[in-house]
Amino acid sequence: MNPVPWLLALTLGIAAAAGEPPAAWRTEFAYERSDFAAEVREQPGNGGVKHFRVTYPSPVETVVPENNTVHAHLLEPAERTGASVIILPIWKGRGLDLELMVAQRLASRGITAMIVVLPYQFDRAPEGKRTGELTVSSDLERTKSAVVQAVKDVKRAAQWLEETREADRARMGIMGTSLGGHIAGLIWATDRSFRAGATVLAGGNIHELFWNGSNETKDIKKELQARGVTLADLAAVMKPYDPATWATPERGEGLLMIGALDDPVVPMGNVRALRDAFGGPRLVTYPGTHTTVALRIADILDDLSGHFERELLAR
Repeated sequence: MNPVPWLLALTLGIAAAAGEPPAAWRTEFAYERSDFAAEVREQPGNGGVKHFRVTYPSPVETVVPENNTVHAHLLEPAERTGASVIILPIWKGRGLDLELMVAQRLASRGITAMIVVLPYQFDRAPEGKRTGELTVSSDLERTKSAVVQAVKDVKRAAQWLEETREADRARMGIMGTSLGGHIAGLIWATDRSFRAGATVLAGGNIHELFWNGSNETKDIKKELQARGVTLADLAAVMKPYDPATWATPERGEGLLMIGALDDPVVPMGNVRALRDAFGGPRLVTYPGTHTTVALRIADILDDLSGHFERELLAR
């Protein structure tokens, strides 16, 4: 007997089906616009860039009260241009230093940048839990729900930028790094209203990332195996939440991908799998691992700012 029939049931019995993803999967990411109130608090700016802390209610309510409020940083140029980018963080980062560097660079070039904290990260984590600990874990039901919540949180952020910050929806981008990159890739593949996208250290076939023995996921793998979960089970469960499932060649236009050649967390094989699913968008690679590639941050900032300037400002 299959030791995890509940996992297979979650796939709606069609995980192995080829071709167009089932319509029932897409409905999970549907977002219905509605009125909501956001709190905006100004912070010290830098180099003419305005900085605000923003909080707003998540469109998804969970049993963790802290997680039901989305926390974000908004960096705006001195004069709004209508171009904007939503930035999604790495999984268990100690802070938002990397994301703030990207946002500062974009805002200094005339692009409004909004960093949206993912479910269960930082202020959204309950007391006693490390940032991101509950976002991705061996609790696959909660992991899937966190991905869906992240997608809807981003769509609400896009609505807020349009309604209150003069953002032009036709000139809005999405990007993220590591876990944030995977979710950005998923949003890019499923929501064609975004004009430009970028993924950093993210790839396809995400079930393999739980199983590749990296320090980041080895404990999750051990816990899943102890419950009788196989890699095939995991592939079936995670398929609706994999950006490669939704990627199409026409969405390769406007997308930039950045990978690290010696990354044990998101190996280049997974990065290339996602690139191929998108029909071969521009892929920039740097030597280094998931962490040491940060030594090339100056180059990566140039890559990202140049990409979004071309896609959002030059059109």
